[in-house]
Amino acid sequence: MTEKSTADNSLEASGILVDTEREEAASSSSSSDAGTDTGAAASEKRDVVASEKRMSANPTSRLRHSHVVALALKRMLKGPAPTLDHIIRFLSSGSGHDKFWMLTQYFTKVVVWLFAKRGLKSASERVRTLSNLVSDYRIMIRLTGLVPMAQYVRYAEQFPAQTRLLQWLDRIMNLTLVCYYPLEHVYWLGAHQILPFSEKIVDLSGYWSCRFWAVWVAMQFVRLGEEYRLIQGKRREIYTRDMIDAAQMQVELDAVAAETKSWKTQLLINACYFPLTLHWSIRGSTFPDVAVGVCGTIAAVAQACNVWKATA
Repeated sequence: MTEKSTADNSLEASGILVDTEREEAASSSSSSDAGTDTGAAASEKRDVVASEKRMSANPTSRLRHSHVVALALKRMLKGPAPTLDHIIRFLSSGSGHDKFWMLTQYFTKVVVWLFAKRGLKSASERVRTLSNLVSDYRIMIRLTGLVPMAQYVRYAEQFPAQTRLLQWLDRIMNLTLVCYYPLEHVYWLGAHQILPFSEKIVDLSGYWSCRFWAVWVAMQFVRLGEEYRLIQGKRREIYTRDMIDAAQMQVELDAVAAETKSWKTQLLINACYFPLTLHWSIRGSTFPDVAVGVCGTIAAVAQACNVWKATA
């Protein structure tokens, strides 16, 4: 069948539809004259009849409208999608994948609190189950955490930090993580009865892994203090230097401003982590679960923003 015959058939079909609908509208109009419909309904039906008359005057209008919609969809799907590409890069990276689930894990704790406060017990329990599953999943994917940790330890020794203090801080912090990962692995494998660890060993492993993480967070505050001192030193050096080129001076000041912004983000993340590490390190802690959710959500958003910029 040729394209012309196809179009003719389509036009005939649309004409039949128009005639049928016009007859139905006329029938409805006659019944309204008999007094079965209200005045408002009769007015509406007259508008329908008028609309159908306009459609009958141009029987290809429906086909043209469908063609325009099809072209719009084709252009939308055929063109580039930079935001979608960015999201895929973000989720495909190891850090972005973890930060997405971290945000889910902690934000759902806030949702659980909101639902419970409003008396939605069933919904609250379902969201709590999701939060616990995500938490369990994030611990599971950290079973390979020692591998990149070993690579970072080698890197830190091959490329020393700017100052001797930062170098020793890196070594101590790396040591705490080397202790943290195996203890967390023992806790997770024992809690799921994958390895035959006693309940006491599982319990101690969970607490001590968090305590080593708490040490890392505490040392991070010291590291951030040293980094802030270096940033301030760079700023003073730029202002006191005999620099004639104002453009070059502005470039260096912008670089220092970017370092300062990154430093503030790291400080915020560490400040949110600190109460969490203390909460999980102390037996019988009364730190509310909703506060855990709030602190974790803020840390997750800040880290996700860093990864989002890095994957741009």
